[in-house]
Amino acid sequence: MIIRSILLLLFVYNFSSCAIAQVTYKDNAKGKAKEYYEKADFDVAYGKYEQAEETARMAIADKDNFIDAWILVGQLNAQAFKKWEKAAEAYEKVKLLNEKYMGDVNFQLGICYINLSKYGKAKSAFQSFLGKEKIAAEQRLLADKMVKDCDFAEEAMKNPVPFKPINLGEGVNTPDDESMPSLTADGKYLYLTRHFGSGKYQDEDIFMSLNTTVGFAAATSISEAINTERFIEGAQSVSPNGKYLFFTSADRPDGFGRADIYMSRKVGDLWERANNMGKVINSPGYETQPCISADGRSLYFSAIRAKGEGGCDIWVSNLNDDGTWSEPKNLGRSINTQYDEMRPYIHPDGQTLYFSSRGLAGMGNFDLYMSRLQADGNWGSPVNLGYPINTAGDELGIYVTADGSTAYFASEQEDSKGQMDIYKFEMPNASRPSFTSYIKGNVYDAETREALYANVQVYDLATGKLYASLSGDKLNGVFLSTLPAGKTYAIQVQKDGYLFYSKHISLTEMEEGIPFEIPIPLQKIKVGEKIVLNNIFFNSEEYALREESTFELNNMIKLLEKNPSLKIEIGGHTDNSGNEESNRKLSENRAKSVYDYLIGKGVDETRLTYKGYASSKSIADNNTPEGKAKNRRTELTVVAI
Repeated sequence: MIIRSILLLLFVYNFSSCAIAQVTYKDNAKGKAKEYYEKADFDVAYGKYEQAEETARMAIADKDNFIDAWILVGQLNAQAFKKWEKAAEAYEKVKLLNEKYMGDVNFQLGICYINLSKYGKAKSAFQSFLGKEKIAAEQRLLADKMVKDCDFAEEAMKNPVPFKPINLGEGVNTPDDESMPSLTADGKYLYLTRHFGSGKYQDEDIFMSLNTTVGFAAATSISEAINTERFIEGAQSVSPNGKYLFFTSADRPDGFGRADIYMSRKVGDLWERANNMGKVINSPGYETQPCISADGRSLYFSAIRAKGEGGCDIWVSNLNDDGTWSEPKNLGRSINTQYDEMRPYIHPDGQTLYFSSRGLAGMGNFDLYMSRLQADGNWGSPVNLGYPINTAGDELGIYVTADGSTAYFASEQEDSKGQMDIYKFEMPNASRPSFTSYIKGNVYDAETREALYANVQVYDLATGKLYASLSGDKLNGVFLSTLPAGKTYAIQVQKDGYLFYSKHISLTEMEEGIPFEIPIPLQKIKVGEKIVLNNIFFNSEEYALREESTFELNNMIKLLEKNPSLKIEIGGHTDNSGNEESNRKLSENRAKSVYDYLIGKGVDETRLTYKGYASSKSIADNNTPEGKAKNRRTELTVVAI
């Protein structure tokens, strides 16, 4: 019995040895098979990947057990063509012929099955790989991560989120790849990156599409001042008001590293020539995919630079009061991993960050995540946006509208015009940011209707903090700013030679995304001209100035300082409720409160007068609540200049 067992073992060993011996390797290949393989290897060296794959298969046709030819077919389909099914078939053959010959064959099979969404097979392959004794620490770490991704993905697919992507159509999408969508806050202009060519002859340019009543118009190259023939331009972000464009370009003579961030300003309908953002933002490393915050004071971007967490990290630089940018700060381990984090998008609410990562638990490749800013100033734990928004493929870059209801992103779907197209979809409630609206104003001369270039400031009334400092367009006087909900804002518009304009907007109870579009007529400083001081506030039936009035009062002081001969009257007005004599006293006391404040700040009293008019000069119907509110006002009237 013992002898028979030994003979049986010898038989199995000899059979296995014969099986392995029957495998053809590149070192013992002969004849046509060797000739085809060497030709395929030569083609790979010169970037002729399709020809190489065809020739490698000819070697296999001659010798089906040619393991190196099967490896080459697997590598070409996985790395060059992303044809994961064919790559998996090739690696399974390699595994059958001699699993030990290609040490990481199970790892490569796991990658293939991840991309095919076959997470059970992927997990099994990675676990087989991890069962080996000798594995590089970095590869073991990644395989461990992939096993966790398989578990996450299988669970996510059991609990899909609502998702109905809509292709933006032929005006935007072409057989080329389109990616990195970025829109102005009013949704009027869509900017995107279009990719051309393949292999060594790839290029990227920035395109723009106008959003019309019938959909997005045909996208056109943004400008010769930005797109070049020699360099790539892409991964752009447009400021919410559409006046500034930030983008990435590589290997330019004025660059500081492999890829740098550039900025261009729009004047009228024309973009100025782009400028490198300098060596504080850009380093000898790699900076890309910028995103400017709604207030224009924080620039988020992806970068490979010193003191990062590993791979490509997300960084932020803040605008200093002197107009320079601060040293970029890494967002830290709450966001960044030892792998890559890409394409940050800071929503106009200033509290919600969207980005792509391949280092967090996900579907296996780059997934989309969101993180909310915490009370302590740190970013909260990222949340995966879920399946099927995220898939086994790469989801890189997302834009979310101001009201949070709609998202735009690039993806490969069944109805894609090419490989990567731009889609929009309704954002699931759980992944929405805080509601944000926007104000769009048109500044012009009240008499001539001529567009004016003016300074516009938006303040948070509750905190006194300047939210945004803007300027109307030099050619058409239009300005635009996003406004996070839950606050009341004071808007001040100033221009030399004109009386200032003021208004306040409350978003404390707004639920629907209704933007504010307002005309702003500025009145020249002339005797008899008057303006309503919309940001002077009193409590009901009281005449003590409320703290929120400070912005308006200081603007009055600036107006008087810039115009030393200007004399004004401060008029107080009420509605017709109650006793007229009481109203006269209340209106006079309110006017005097403004007068006293200005005197207390050093304004010469000979330049000021005040008067209470009660309801004698109504400007609206006193029979409605809205009319009464308009009649309760404080006015500035020019007496002399």
